[in-house]
Amino acid sequence: MSVVCSKQNRIISASDYAIVTLPSGASKIVELRENGTIHLGKFGSFLVKGVLGYSYGQSFEISEEKSVIPIKSMLFESDDQPSDNIDDGSKEATPEVEIGSSETNKNLNDLGAEIQSLTPQQIEKMKKEGNSNSIGKAIIDKMIQSHSAFDKKTVFSQEKYLKRKQQKFTRRFTINYMSSSQLLKYYYEKDSGRILNLSEETLGLMMSYGNVIPGGNYLVIDETGGLIVYAMLERMQGEGTITVLHENDQPNHIILKNCGYSEEQIDSMVLPVNWLQFTEPDTEYREVIEIPEERIETLAPKKKEQYHRRIRRNKQVNRSLDMIKEGGFDGFICVSTLNPCTLVPRVLDKLAGSRSLVVYNQYKEVLVETYHALSKDLRVLAPNIYESYVRKYQTIPGRIHPLMTSRNLGGYIYWGTRVIPREGVIAVGRGLKNKRPKPEEKKDDDEKEIKKQKVEAQDSQVKLEA
Repeated sequence: MSVVCSKQNRIISASDYAIVTLPSGASKIVELRENGTIHLGKFGSFLVKGVLGYSYGQSFEISEEKSVIPIKSMLFESDDQPSDNIDDGSKEATPEVEIGSSETNKNLNDLGAEIQSLTPQQIEKMKKEGNSNSIGKAIIDKMIQSHSAFDKKTVFSQEKYLKRKQQKFTRRFTINYMSSSQLLKYYYEKDSGRILNLSEETLGLMMSYGNVIPGGNYLVIDETGGLIVYAMLERMQGEGTITVLHENDQPNHIILKNCGYSEEQIDSMVLPVNWLQFTEPDTEYREVIEIPEERIETLAPKKKEQYHRRIRRNKQVNRSLDMIKEGGFDGFICVSTLNPCTLVPRVLDKLAGSRSLVVYNQYKEVLVETYHALSKDLRVLAPNIYESYVRKYQTIPGRIHPLMTSRNLGGYIYWGTRVIPREGVIAVGRGLKNKRPKPEEKKDDDEKEIKKQKVEAQDSQVKLEA
């Protein structure tokens, strides 16, 4: 069944779920209710109606009375001005910062309060003077003017200092489309254990090696709360099915509840199946008894909703069992804490030939064990283990080094191709004449040669005596 995927809309619209990125780098998932207000803590609040109609990725600046002004960047630029989407003459000046020419930080002693005369109490007082972004600019100007050692910093240090203060005091934000990549970044920073430390690069590698395309039918184990399923839905564009294996009565897809897909869209593409139904499908079919439409109309609204939900659920289970019995899935993707050594052999027969097998784990040792366990399985061709992780680097002229606070783990992938071996075929190679003899064969040849030499010696002796 094909459904129209509303998530392909890239214009900020009412009732959308989006990710708001703050100047500090933190992010927040929000629902854009048409007449609602979004609160961003110390960065202020804004009215949703002011951001509707713009493209995702647009940055805004909070102005007076919770209104917003579209801007080009989250940070101050020399040509900072409202975006081309709007020109209302509300351009504000950037902080007047005079960048010095100090070559090193040799004579710089950062003694906190001794070099910064502006107290935290004065900063809090300035913050309460208004809610617009101009207050943040004024605070940054005042802090730089009150910094007795600012001119002793290098140009690079001055720029870093200015950037840190902008991230802390400017009242700007960016509204990002809730893609699987953005969603992964959000959970990776909030609670990486919830998504099994899966990195953005590894997620992309899984989607590529798993050959996730529109119209495919895939078998999936997802213990990330639905992140893998969401990434697949995004790539499949409303065409195909995802059969999800799980251990409980219902799969944990809590992430899908705030991602803009309707219940009908999810039910048409995502088919949950527990392990009992997977191993014994014939015993798990559900009876679907439909009552006449006239009788349905006489039911109370709550009873009517329960009836339709039960019928829809039973049909979905039967459809899932039909697909399990038929097999022939276009790929298998596993992101789970279950032991893949015993799990993978159970699902291999359900895959069609020349289809991908992708298993993720945050520990390489688990996949190495899986590699050795399946190395003699003729149903898996050319298996291998991959790692893909990109670290963030800080660069200045003549120097480069990774950020010290970044993580260095993104997980590992076991990838192979499902093949169907042919019975009774024996591989025969060439060059048998040049084949190296086995040790026992070489020993027998040596003994024969010795016997031959002894016989020849005896014959020679007989001839001489004659």
